[in-house]
Amino acid sequence: MNIEVRLAGKRLAAAVIILLAAALALAATMARGGGEGAVNAATVAGVVNSEQDHVTPGEMARWIVEKRKDYQLIDIRSAWEFDDYHIPTATNIPLTQLFEDSGLKQLSREKKIVLYGFGAGHAAQAQLLLSMKGYQAYSLRDGISDWWETIMSPKSIRSDPPDPNGYREAKQLREHFMGTGGPASPATAAPPVPAPPPAGQDAPKDIPPANKLKLGKGCS
Repeated sequence: MNIEVRLAGKRLAAAVIILLAAALALAATMARGGGEGAVNAATVAGVVNSEQDHVTPGEMARWIVEKRKDYQLIDIRSAWEFDDYHIPTATNIPLTQLFEDSGLKQLSREKKIVLYGFGAGHAAQAQLLLSMKGYQAYSLRDGISDWWETIMSPKSIRSDPPDPNGYREAKQLREHFMGTGGPASPATAAPPVPAPPPAGQDAPKDIPPANKLKLGKGCS
């Protein structure tokens, strides 16, 4: 039942986006008088319906791992949400600033512009508007929520029933972004055990035992 409701919601969202695309394209055509370069509503709606206007979380994860330089990842959420958590390589341009001169100046017409918000709606709308301005604009499918579910969550607990297909690649991507799976860093390596004091001297009182956790201020 939950799966059916979720799919129904996605289909409804896709239908709304298609209608929005057609409306925006029609408005652009009317504004230009139907002359050369007018946006074709059917073409825009077809691109949206065929899902050629977005990048999946898996594709974006591989682009980041490969250190590709042909895209810009734009987080259109508020500054505090970006600071709380964002996808690596992303730049924060809140939606309220994206179409101002200061926002547009940060975008390159030579690169793919991939927008994401919490879900699909706002990013998809912004993507359509940028496309109409001549940018190579895309949206991240279902936003940062789908990124978290698809990339950052173990495959064994997010599929019903659990499906082992592709779990190794999913695990590698998750460990890449969580900073695990590689050699221990100095911050996570075990602290060295202090050498015993010379014979006849007492051990310094300010060195805690090696097996006792030293808590920070405010902890007990």
